[in-house]
Amino acid sequence: MPTFFVNRGNVQGDTAVLSGTEAGHMLRSLRLGPGDSFLAFDEEGTRYRMRILEATSRSLRAEVLESWPPEPPPEVAVTLLTGLPKADKMDFILEKATELGCSRVVPFRSSRTIPRPDPQDVRRRVQRWERVALAAAKQCGSARVPEVPGLLSYPDALSLGAVAEGRVVFYEGERRFGLKKALSDMGKARSVALLIGPEGGFSEDEVKEAERAGFVRAGLGARILRVETAAIAAVSMVMYHFGNS
Repeated sequence: MPTFFVNRGNVQGDTAVLSGTEAGHMLRSLRLGPGDSFLAFDEEGTRYRMRILEATSRSLRAEVLESWPPEPPPEVAVTLLTGLPKADKMDFILEKATELGCSRVVPFRSSRTIPRPDPQDVRRRVQRWERVALAAAKQCGSARVPEVPGLLSYPDALSLGAVAEGRVVFYEGERRFGLKKALSDMGKARSVALLIGPEGGFSEDEVKEAERAGFVRAGLGARILRVETAAIAAVSMVMYHFGNS
């Protein structure tokens, strides 16, 4: 059954109104109509099962058949901080991080970041990233959409990640201390921040700056991974270690 997003303010009692992109996708792309049922969630994470009562070309009114409270939070809140990659790789990272259950995904600019978008381009990208995260949450049946705070500077990304109980910076030059050992040393941390560099990697000075912010240096094995591979591998390992998946 397809899943959609509904604004909480548009749910009144046992009826709801959907319009805009969501309604257009339901009515024109999926060709749903009166009598068809669907699932939905709102910005607070409340989940619904609804049935379409009536529809126009731009909106629809639905009956709320059932509702459920928000999903319980994950055992560990994972923040993924990743250097902004080239092309549309950030879309891929954000999509997969959403499916895996990340609480926050933070792109940042560091000294070796290749893309240098201007402020207008940054705004467009952030809006796109929010749409990608929402679409990924709907696709995988989750009512949790990760926060995407925008494109941050490296110091700001470090400050945001520094509030996590467990912090790891991944560095291709680290061969002896791996993520498995880093996670074991965290004990029962309730929040973890993972810091991954862009295509050009981190400079040694940036790694030292992260360590001063409380991040532990670790590697992901003998192979040098692409940024998108490293991001998804690291998140998957953390989720498995803490029982989030």
